[in-house]
Amino acid sequence: MRKIITLFIALTCVAIAANATVTINVRTTTGDAPFLYVWNGAGTPLNGAWPGTVMDETQTYITNSDGLVWFTQSFDEDAINIIFNDGGLDDEGTGAIQTDNIMGVTETNFYVFDPEEGEYEDVTDTYITPTGFDINTLPNTVVFVEGKEFAYFIAPKSWTKCNVWVWSNTTGTNFTNAGVWPGDPINYVGNTSDGSPVYQWIGPDIDEADRTEFIIFNNGSTQTANLDYVAGGVYNLAGKLLYTVPNPGGGETPIPGDVNGDGIVTASDVTALYNHMLNDDDTGLINGDQNGDGEITASDVTAVYLILLNQ
Repeated sequence: MRKIITLFIALTCVAIAANATVTINVRTTTGDAPFLYVWNGAGTPLNGAWPGTVMDETQTYITNSDGLVWFTQSFDEDAINIIFNDGGLDDEGTGAIQTDNIMGVTETNFYVFDPEEGEYEDVTDTYITPTGFDINTLPNTVVFVEGKEFAYFIAPKSWTKCNVWVWSNTTGTNFTNAGVWPGDPINYVGNTSDGSPVYQWIGPDIDEADRTEFIIFNNGSTQTANLDYVAGGVYNLAGKLLYTVPNPGGGETPIPGDVNGDGIVTASDVTALYNHMLNDDDTGLINGDQNGDGEITASDVTAVYLILLNQ
């Protein structure tokens, strides 16, 4: 699938930056307009009662000889939950053909929906190139916590509180003190440079036999999806792991692809490898050997490129 025109990407990016707007773009395998059912974290329907509202055809984009018809709808919300469906009964008369619940959508997203099978694919990365995270936007209170399970959450500007729900499926342990939803309130530690509140969870002492596996951040109504827990991770409402706070004393396991040790994988890690290979310059080179062969070669550069492409 090829990228749509740059103008459309620019316009959708402008829309998302303006008003915490979530924009849903979808095309179907049949070309028919799907129904879109939408609700927020409080369970309030935002697009009519079930099965929602049929989406309107908005634009046609031509790639080679194929005309791609996209259906688009926007919502002024921090986060929404959605279901695509055919709006009617299936062949057996048991209900609408629908997708599973698609939870915690916070940005401009692109989907392909098959109204005959009820399956969908999130193709957002095909149309919107992921951007790197600038750690300089974080307050200086985002720090490493020695010996503890810990994580940070960048909340929407409208949030005035944040709770955390953390657990392990392997051991069955719930790591909240409350033990009941929505979990434990966590501490506000400052704002990002654009004014978004940042919250910190500090959990129990690290126990290698019983580690946290999953984490959810919520404000009692709106929540993230079930997120894979990474110690020291910085997350947002979209469920993205934006950054991992590095251990200033040196962690036991370096982050794959993080060549310069700043806690994230960016183009600067590739540059550090090239500087080493071309100029014998080890400035900023902390975790250069990516494939474990004892040398820094082009294969290590390739490994970092693959991480950049897939994160």
